Amino acid sequence: MVLFGGMLLLASVVMAAPSIQAPADPAAALGRRALAFLAGRAADPDPEVRAAVAAAWGEIGNPAAKPLLEKAAADRNDYVRIEAAASLELLGARGAHVLEEIVSKSSATTGAHLSPAEEMRVLAHDKARVAAIRKLAGMGSERVVALLEKTLEDRSPSVRDATAVALCRLGFDEFSSRFLEALSDPDESVRSAAAKALGEIALPAAAEPLMRIAGEDSAAVRAEVMRSLGALEDDIVVDTLVKGVQDDKARVRLMAAGGLARHASSSAAMPMLRRLAKDEKTPDLALKAMEGLARRGETVGLSLAERTLSGPDIDGRMIALDVIAAVRTDAALELLKGAMERDAAPRVRVQAAALIVKRLQKGGAQ
Repeated sequence: MVLFGGMLLLASVVMAAPSIQAPADPAAALGRRALAFLAGRAADPDPEVRAAVAAAWGEIGNPAAKPLLEKAAADRNDYVRIEAAASLELLGARGAHVLEEIVSKSSATTGAHLSPAEEMRVLAHDKARVAAIRKLAGMGSERVVALLEKTLEDRSPSVRDATAVALCRLGFDEFSSRFLEALSDPDESVRSAAAKALGEIALPAAAEPLMRIAGEDSAAVRAEVMRSLGALEDDIVVDTLVKGVQDDKARVRLMAAGGLARHASSSAAMPMLRRLAKDEKTPDLALKAMEGLARRGETVGLSLAERTLSGPDIDGRMIALDVIAAVRTDAALELLKGAMERDAAPRVRVQAAALIVKRLQKGGAQ
């Protein structure tokens, strides 16, 4: 009986997709297969896969997935619950209470003398609480603000910092000053954390202070600066991102390339993006540039992305999927289909399936 009910639920999710309903259309059939694949992975033994599926339903926007998400919101894994709760909110259902419960539940083990195993459990739980706070930052309400006022005094520094970032995103600008001041802290780990936080807040006033430290000695700080500058909408940051692409550290270059791709609408970014896209000796940078160019509407080749999909690096394959998804051709859709059906990593297959559905909802290929 449970199996029968599960099959009915899966069928309802597949049939409710709003933009892919003509049964004779090959694209519609592919969309249904992608939806069925996602529904079938909702009970995957790997929590990372279950979390990816839960996140995908919110991005796709299919209201028929609410029962699946309500079940996922009771998962034994915090990250699955977090993604399910966030997706429920995106679909117009209640999910914030799940996030509030995770944030409110401090670790039971708080003594000064913890075993290594206990320390790991506390750190893991606080990391989940931080993830939940980040989701709550997009759900402003009196309940959320009241909860965040409490976690401002939490015993965990990471929870306190995430709370300050969340409050800034909710419009409480007085907390942003602490991050701006921390950019000049003598400890590079503090400067790096502050730069990262300012990117999460996407504070326009942070552009000038971040650019001032873009050339500092610490590569970790430079990388976070590039990431955060990329999150700002002001094209004043483009010249600094262009310089970052030429940094001597690979991570800094990658963060700068990703930021530059998000500014592809700026004419100042185009020469460097085109140059990066042609240089396959640095495939990660080339793929980031190609994604930005494709989203701008420029024609980009798929050969590098296709080769990357056949490679051993999962993160590289995920970047390649983003490039392919931005290219609106039948060939690109076929590559997404192949990744969904044949990739060895379930996480890659889930991402490919979600991208197929979103593509078809926007009108398919050209």
